[in-house]
Amino acid sequence: MAFISQQGWKDALGILSVALAIVAATIYILQTLRGEVRPHPLSWFLFGVLSATGFWVQRDQGAHQGSWTLLAMTVICFIFVAASVARGERSFSKQEWAFAIAGGAVFILYLLTKQANVAAALTTIVDALGYGPTFVRGWMHPRKDSVSSFALNGAKFVPSLMAMDPISFATSFYPATLIVLNGAVATMLVVRRRAIARKRL
Repeated sequence: MAFISQQGWKDALGILSVALAIVAATIYILQTLRGEVRPHPLSWFLFGVLSATGFWVQRDQGAHQGSWTLLAMTVICFIFVAASVARGERSFSKQEWAFAIAGGAVFILYLLTKQANVAAALTTIVDALGYGPTFVRGWMHPRKDSVSSFALNGAKFVPSLMAMDPISFATSFYPATLIVLNGAVATMLVVRRRAIARKRL
């Protein structure tokens, strides 16, 4: 009975994490359609590839319910790529292309070597570096990105980590870092919006 109860609790946490991902995605898509935010397809492509790598690592490590969020994010990110090609930016810097290629290389490297810890570390490093253009765009144009979406995208990994089994560097380091990165972007957008609003007064 205790085992069933524990499994039920982990199922609920996994479902909650996916639900938060879907809510964040829905908000972002609606804001994109209304022209409130302007997504960047190459960034979302990078995040999609890295999410796929993270999920593959978690799946191979037996993370079960804790891996559901990155699976959902893989699908959502590639939906964003399609949406942002139609509504977002069309020009990409060499730096952004380099990040996308690096993300693809990490994915292929893991498929070939199955080195989970190495893949988790490289995925996290490339993703953290890939947030660089996101921070720059957000700093320059803080109203072209979604505070609520980034905040929820960080929050969804809290129940995901609570559902994680086993908890290890390979399964947990990447999502734990995403909590920090998404929270940092959301905070930066709020601070910049308030600063710009004060300058206009």
